[in-house]
Amino acid sequence: MGYSDAYVDNMTVVYSTLLSDPQTTCKIVSGPDQLCACFPADGEYHCEDRNVAERDALILQRLGLTPGQLVTWEDILARVARSLQPDDLLEICSTCPWLEYGVCQEGVQKVVSGQTLPVVRPKVYGVDVDAETRCKHYHSPVDIIALKFGCCERYYPCYECHLEVADHQPEPWPKSRFDEPAVLCGACGHELTVHEYKNCESRCPTCGAAFNPGCQLHHSLYFES
Repeated sequence: MGYSDAYVDNMTVVYSTLLSDPQTTCKIVSGPDQLCACFPADGEYHCEDRNVAERDALILQRLGLTPGQLVTWEDILARVARSLQPDDLLEICSTCPWLEYGVCQEGVQKVVSGQTLPVVRPKVYGVDVDAETRCKHYHSPVDIIALKFGCCERYYPCYECHLEVADHQPEPWPKSRFDEPAVLCGACGHELTVHEYKNCESRCPTCGAAFNPGCQLHHSLYFES
């Protein structure tokens, strides 16, 4: 769900960051936020719409928050659990076009009931990509990883997929960022750093799924040397 691929990619990064570290500090703002930074230029810019601002203000009031305030994501979740119910969104967000999908209500219900919010896998770009990241070029049982490219910070199953789909030349993941997630396990969705991947002996450290050991022959295409 989202307005464009870039918007979805950005929202996934923000959401995953908050999910992995509940102590992340969030600044409450009035108006365009970090998600709005990737709103498509050719779309109607909702981030400064008066109706959106009114909905945002109602939510902040319900949670006891004010613009300029710094709070952790954990604190925000605690406020949601104390102050909201899923059906409250039917009134507060009555004009939101995404309301009918029920995703926000489901999220509030999970928070209220103390459940963990679901992990969202990053989107994998490429040709004929399946649910476990196999593609047109590599589709054996062990071809279940996707790799993030430094040029666009998007996941692709292989170098060839990037060449076919992207509108720019591929660049490997930079060496200075080898401690950041850049390899996706197609079996469980776990993201490995480059260091973890190079030392995992071709198995996912989370679910144990086997990776194609032959990928080691092509590391120079994906990771800066």
